[in-house]
Amino acid sequence: MHRIVPLGLLLFLLISCTPMPVASTATPAQTATPSPFPASPTPVPPSATPTPTLSLPLTPTISPNDRAAFVSETYVDYTILKPGERFTKSWKLKNSGTSTWNESYFLYREAALQNEPLTAVERLPLAKTVAPGETAEFAVEMIAPEKVGIYTVNWSLRNAQGEIVPVDGSRFIWVTIRVCDGAQSCPEIPSAGSAANGVSARLVAFTPQPQRAVAAFCMTLPGPNYAPSPASVTLLLDGVSYPYSTGGTTSPGCFEFEFPVAIEKVQAAQSVAISIAQVRILGGPNDPEGACQAAHAALTARYPGLDFTCQFSMAGYYTNLQLPPGMSREQADALIVDAIEGAIYGPWQLTVR
Repeated sequence: MHRIVPLGLLLFLLISCTPMPVASTATPAQTATPSPFPASPTPVPPSATPTPTLSLPLTPTISPNDRAAFVSETYVDYTILKPGERFTKSWKLKNSGTSTWNESYFLYREAALQNEPLTAVERLPLAKTVAPGETAEFAVEMIAPEKVGIYTVNWSLRNAQGEIVPVDGSRFIWVTIRVCDGAQSCPEIPSAGSAANGVSARLVAFTPQPQRAVAAFCMTLPGPNYAPSPASVTLLLDGVSYPYSTGGTTSPGCFEFEFPVAIEKVQAAQSVAISIAQVRILGGPNDPEGACQAAHAALTARYPGLDFTCQFSMAGYYTNLQLPPGMSREQADALIVDAIEGAIYGPWQLTVR
């Protein structure tokens, strides 16, 4: 608890209490690793025919009992392919939940950022049951686009109810390739990380959808209660800033934010990035009185004439504010609250393209 909670922060805290869908499983440039699990894989033929799962409705709900773990993959992120080259992308996943996967489970192709799905396959069903502890291999025949560039397509594992089966706690697995023509240079792998003031950030996934864009990222933070200030997280399209609509914590140090921007606007932008302006202790420090006293000592020494009395209550952190010449009440309040809540300023900019 802290001073009067801003409306945006209150909404964020409420949202954070609701499980959020998560993005991505493997970080960029992850290499394939041998499966440590003894169970034999269950291959899914690339030419698998559609099953009755095609009529199942999809839902953003995370399955309460199903879980999966990433084991390995072919064509790791940013593999170089020639224009029009055919390839078979496969993922090995372990059933780490309590439910047995059956033929009603399927891999589902999500929206493609560059409007290049790489395959006509939309749903790929399992060929047979996979018990908890066993692994399954999903293989999809794909073809590289004719145009030079970087292409990413997200996929999700779904159960018989159309619910998402999280993979290592995340919503998506994906394929990312670089298409290079011999007469042209290959596109550079984009930088997806940023660091400032001892805090670093890493983009996990960016998924444009028909009426929204979803960004997932992780940060190295100084404490477990630290998180990005919601209002400071924005989507940048060609330098124009778009505020978030919802956001929350997906796992320790990892977050997901949604932006109400149509997919057409994202695809038309030459540059796409996520900007995070600051992080702080959301919900207030564990010892508000001690944090206030430390802030009082630092701020009154730095700003002669500034003074306040630390008195933590539902009304706020302090009372009896005295202002130095030239400082407004709003400026003083921001200084005090930032100091008490340990605000760290960026910005951290995560490049999508």
